[in-house]
Amino acid sequence: VSVYGVVLAGWSSRSPYALLGGLRSAAQVVSYEIAMGLSFVAIFLFAGTLSTSEIVKAQEQTWFAVLLIPSFLVYVICMFGEAARIPFDLPEGEGELVGGFQTEYSSSLKFALIMMGEYLHTFTASGIAVTLFLGGWRAPFPISLWDGANQGWWPVLWFFIKFVLTFCFIVWVRASLPRVRYDQLMSLGWKVLIPVNLAWILLVAAVRNVVVNDGNRTLGIGLGVVIVIGALAIWMRFDTV
Repeated sequence: VSVYGVVLAGWSSRSPYALLGGLRSAAQVVSYEIAMGLSFVAIFLFAGTLSTSEIVKAQEQTWFAVLLIPSFLVYVICMFGEAARIPFDLPEGEGELVGGFQTEYSSSLKFALIMMGEYLHTFTASGIAVTLFLGGWRAPFPISLWDGANQGWWPVLWFFIKFVLTFCFIVWVRASLPRVRYDQLMSLGWKVLIPVNLAWILLVAAVRNVVVNDGNRTLGIGLGVVIVIGALAIWMRFDTV
């Protein structure tokens, strides 16, 4: 839904630069939406539920950002791609597209509304990251050793602190990294993030199924390693071709 505003802004401007910016945004969201959705699958498999409350409860001992670090890293990358933030703000592309989809909206309330939509997107992505990967409203270690850390109004404070730190990380990245080329953006999404995510999902599913159901940890880990190596070999073969 968030890409509609960008696409319509570029299309209605009747400018080739704005139109190209809108098309870039549509292609970018489609590419990184797939990888972002796949990054959640390992969490659902590991937690055994789709309930966000149960997912937060499953992180009582260790955050999924640590247990499922490949999913977390993929989500962080896709978070920037989805929100079109640097280094993935190709829909704007001031160097080659003047201003991209907002060439005709460089001032006044229209520009403010577009920027509000972008920052609301980052707020939503930060909240999802905190809930699914950073323990949600639960207190971080070693504060969690205190019996009353997750009672009363304390959970609201822990969630807010994690949310603010995640958003500060997004701002820090914007101020630190340069913009990538568009072909690099699309290659990263289709040739790296999606294959790596699929291999990681196969590993998590195999290990969880064998270990939980059969109790054979060695067989589960071995099967997962074989699947990952096979998936990476196939990916490298197609990437070379």
